Amino acid sequence: MSATRKKTIASRLASSYPDVQHALNAGTPSEKMDVATRIVLWAASEAGLDRANILIALSKRDPTLFDELCADMEEQQFKLFERGDETHLVFFNKARVYNASAWLAREVPHEAIYESLFATEKILVIADFF
Repeated sequence: MSATRKKTIASRLASSYPDVQHALNAGTPSEKMDVATRIVLWAASEAGLDRANILIALSKRDPTLFDELCADMEEQQFKLFERGDETHLVFFNKARVYNASAWLAREVPHEAIYESLFATEKILVIADFF
């Protein structure tokens, strides 16, 4: 190891929502995944997605399933945005949930939570999950 210490880059969650990151850090790895899963499923419901379908896909532990869905939603979002259609926000929210689900499948709970925060405007409710 070199004499120069590695600088730790703060996660996006820690940078934007330090209290949420702090609460997440207090848990064990399995508790972190449990909290992140509940938050992702809540965000899915808020975005109009079927929680059961998300759970089924998560059970396969294949993030590429969600990556593809996220890309599809983002494509729809950009098309609608270019046309000035306000419904593009619906697709933005769904894309964020699919991206959060991909992070969850990769077992990166802080990124899953971070992405979930953008799928809903009810960010303060997140504290109820801890």
